[in-house]
Amino acid sequence: MKHIFAAILFSPLLLLPRWAGAEVRLPAIFGDHMVLQRDMELPVWGWAEPGEEIQVSIGDDEASTAANENGQWRVTLPALKASSEPMEMTVTGKNRIVLRDVLVGDVWLCAGQSNMERTVLQAHNAKEALAGADFPQIRFFQVKRKISFDPQDDCEGRWVVCAPGSPELKEFSAVAYFFGKEIHETQGLPVGLIGAYRGGSPAEAWTSLSGLQSASVFQHYADDFEHTHGHLSELLDTYQNETLPDWTRAMKEWNAKPEPKGPKPRWPLSPVANPRQPVVLFNGMIHPLIPFGIKGVIWYQGENNGQSTERAQEYAVLFPAMIADWRSRWGQGDFPFLYVQLTSYQTKKSENDWPTLRDSQLRSLSVPNTAMAVTIDIGEQYDAHPKNKVDVGQRLALAARHLAYGEDIVYSGPIFQSMQIEDSKVFLTFDDVGGGLVIGAPPPIRVGQKSLEPADSLQGFEVAGADGKFVSAQASIEGDTVVVEAPSIPEPVAVRYAWAAWPDPLPNLYNAEGLPASPFNTLTR
Repeated sequence: MKHIFAAILFSPLLLLPRWAGAEVRLPAIFGDHMVLQRDMELPVWGWAEPGEEIQVSIGDDEASTAANENGQWRVTLPALKASSEPMEMTVTGKNRIVLRDVLVGDVWLCAGQSNMERTVLQAHNAKEALAGADFPQIRFFQVKRKISFDPQDDCEGRWVVCAPGSPELKEFSAVAYFFGKEIHETQGLPVGLIGAYRGGSPAEAWTSLSGLQSASVFQHYADDFEHTHGHLSELLDTYQNETLPDWTRAMKEWNAKPEPKGPKPRWPLSPVANPRQPVVLFNGMIHPLIPFGIKGVIWYQGENNGQSTERAQEYAVLFPAMIADWRSRWGQGDFPFLYVQLTSYQTKKSENDWPTLRDSQLRSLSVPNTAMAVTIDIGEQYDAHPKNKVDVGQRLALAARHLAYGEDIVYSGPIFQSMQIEDSKVFLTFDDVGGGLVIGAPPPIRVGQKSLEPADSLQGFEVAGADGKFVSAQASIEGDTVVVEAPSIPEPVAVRYAWAAWPDPLPNLYNAEGLPASPFNTLTR
């Protein structure tokens, strides 16, 4: 016997009438092979002719409603238990839609910029990973890139079953895949991965307009967005008639120069094609997914907000605001939000401030139900997109296993906790020491490469006196404490660790479980 569940009419989540004639229609996120989120009430929505009666059913559960005057409808199905047995979801109005091969498990939204965007095919172990990707209970949905000045009610994409050599898997996020694989194998349930990422994007582009307007400190972003939105035709006219001709002239002059030519003029982005603008990626790539049931979010972004010290400092407020914005709009509570701290990289621009951005990410751990994967040890000096995405995905999965699945495991490397000064020595304590503090070494960043042997001493620590000038320091492990001193600083006041875009020598404080310590600066605590 079917269980009839209460339904509600659709709300402002969908802004535009999308019904065509009498055809009932669903957004793209609902489709064959999808994974539905277990253990929570499930919203299902779509479009139909105004007043059309709609029934939605899956298994023994059914809900019904009528489309409102704008052709929008929404029902809420009762929570389902995890199931790897394929099910059908049926949506019936004047026409009938049957979605087949539907599983119930955990759905993770995987978002960010280019390091989340880097594909399985671009990973250091792509050949082995693609050949072994026989996981029919892992499904993924890649949201097509879209920039929009208006909140979109739908996106382009489809659910795909994970299979060896799959063309779609080749182009899917490597971090997301390795994370999902680990969750599937350790939790033994279906996993759905929704990829929504765009290279070169800052956090403000992924935040809603109301989210930016919620704090006066972000009003400049809201103003920028509203100005561009309100003057789009004029800005496009200027782009076509002034900006592009100026770029064409600059290119001609550059091509006519003898070698060395100097920097090549960069192609100017049109206002309707610029992912660096506030709100536009939230509107185009996140809004269409809300309120599809999810377990949580994994996030890898920050490079574009680390392009100056001011922006890097602002991230300590902006990033938590973005998290709060997403949680509020989803209306599913404080779901787990797991993120990657920026890796090590020799940035080319002197104004970039990756150490401060990492510190802002560290400070964001104060947001409830968050965790951070430290990757300072697996970067590549001259490549902002390191190819080892396996360890990134696995470290995120460790965080998920603890935060989302309640496993009593060591999921983080050492996190600075406190400092005590005695004479010329500084004693540092840490959270997440696991089995103990150790001198460690990074994992291989290429298939077949041997692991490095740990150095003889701790590296990466610096000490400063009252003048605030840091010098290299000696450091040693004494139990669960790190003792730091520098002969030239008899009265230390501050310590920092791994405080460089590309720390040299490589920082090497780990816990016994092989997880690296986060960079930190006691002056910012």
